[in-house]
Amino acid sequence: MFSSRINKLQNTFGKNGIDAFFISNFYSILYLTGFKTLTNDEREAFVLVTKKNTYLFTDARYVFTNPGIILKLIEPGKGLFFHLEEILKEEQIQNIGIESEDLRVHEYEKLKTLFSSIKTISLERAMIKIRAVKEDSELANIQKACEITDQCLKEIIPTLVERDTEKGIAFRIEKWIKEHGHDLAFDPIVAIDEHSAIPHYNTKEGNGIIKNNSIILLDFGVKYNNYLSDITRMVFLHPTKEMIDTYSKLLEVQKKTIGIIGKEKDPRIIDSICRAGLKEKQLPDFPHSLGHGVGLEIHEYPKLSQMFDDSLIENHVVTVEPGVYFPDRWGMRIEDTVVVKNNGAEILTNFTKEPIIL
Repeated sequence: MFSSRINKLQNTFGKNGIDAFFISNFYSILYLTGFKTLTNDEREAFVLVTKKNTYLFTDARYVFTNPGIILKLIEPGKGLFFHLEEILKEEQIQNIGIESEDLRVHEYEKLKTLFSSIKTISLERAMIKIRAVKEDSELANIQKACEITDQCLKEIIPTLVERDTEKGIAFRIEKWIKEHGHDLAFDPIVAIDEHSAIPHYNTKEGNGIIKNNSIILLDFGVKYNNYLSDITRMVFLHPTKEMIDTYSKLLEVQKKTIGIIGKEKDPRIIDSICRAGLKEKQLPDFPHSLGHGVGLEIHEYPKLSQMFDDSLIENHVVTVEPGVYFPDRWGMRIEDTVVVKNNGAEILTNFTKEPIIL
């Protein structure tokens, strides 16, 4: 599995004019080698892929064994750049690619200073494009994460009652996921009433309480074998007719949008059709992208957006999440995780989208 992924990267060397690729992103390292450090932001590991070999650089706190990958321990007197210098000379590397969207400025400047004779080539999206097209095993993990998410909703929603708090509901979601042996994909968003009109509401700072005529937004996901799911569902307590009518219109637009994915490959067109559908129903536009890629990260390549200029490819996994927001009143969003197929999209999150009324 990992050797085939490394081969995919090596096969891009010719067209990119490089002899090696320096990997700094935590998730790209995990994708290529299966190795991960304790946190995703401490920069405790790097990878160098050359035409001949793959090298993993980390320290002795971690144990890693993979016969196809050469481990180089970072230790006193033999730091990262010591090892890099040896390898670049030994393999006569002249041009090295970097993850320009990830490598930090001070890291880049040190590379340029220490290896002034080596040409450094910035390759934006090179790794994330490879990661975006999911293998069968990756799709199976995402599917399982979605199934767990569906089951969590099935068991949590019936427990919701009047006077429940946003923090309390978020805690119950997290507790359920962890008691079932899994981890959160991200901190759950639980937004009640006027808070549901804030697209990326911070529940950690929230104080919303379920009451009569409340609208409750639940947005969360599960991590399974490092792969993630993402779902948003709406719950109502004695909803008004306006709420249900708005929800029905939003749901119709969301379903129609999913129906064109795969048949239409241009994310900009998909995004435009969705927004036009809302306008036709006299609903306001939403201030965020229509969707985003999901995999090892909760927001990754590709995006369903007017700003995204690449095409969708079979086995891209994306969310579809149009929303309607009325500031200081309430809002709603319906989100599914789907996998792109050539003639359509397969929905992976299958919890009901019928209005959920407590």
